[in-house]
Formats: sequence, structure tokens, C-alpha cells
Amino acid sequence: MITVLAVYENGVLRPAEPLPLAEGQNVQLTVHPRPPFLNLLRQPTPEEQAYLDRLKAAKTMQELIAVMQTAPPAEDFDVLKAINETRRQTGFRMPDPEPQEEEPR
Repeated sequence: MITVLAVYENGVLRPAEPLPLAEGQNVQLTVHPRPPFLNLLRQPTPEEQAYLDRLKAAKTMQELIAVMQTAPPAEDFDVLKAINETRRQTGFRMPDPEPQEEEPR
């Protein structure tokens, strides 16, 4: 069984990556539409994919840390903005804080 992302365009499903299938081979499809907020995810660039592959190949914490230290800085990425956008798209609402009791004087 193969799981792959695809885009539906002009009546045709187009896989996001090459499939290990023979030309003309018949397959059976089960289609699961992705939630809209997951459509914002893009395919990694070749450099990003190489970095992800090195992370996955790390066998020890030292190897993992060494790979992580080679990551380029994310200059245009605002983590708080990304978290808030994810919350907005998923409908997540922060719980109200617990009321604080006043200390006796």
C-alpha cells in the first residue's frame, strides 16, 4: 500500500511525488480530502528534504544535535504568528485563566 499526497486538477488526480508503479498499471484508490488547514503545508525543497533525511538518519542524540546545528536560520518565520494562525484555522480557543484568589492583607 502506498500513501501519497495528490492534487485534483481538471478532472485528474496528480500525485505530488513519483510513484513506484509500472506504466499502465491498474490501481485502486481511496480518496480522503485533507482538512483546509493542512492544505497550507507545502512540499519541502530538495535542501529541506535532505535536512529532514539527515534528521531521520541520526542514531544518537549527538548526531541529532550535530544535524540540527546545520539548520539555516528561519529569518522570515514567526513562530507565534504560525501558532495563532493554526489556532484560528482549527477553531482552537485558549481556556479562560483560573481566577486568582486575593491574598489576605
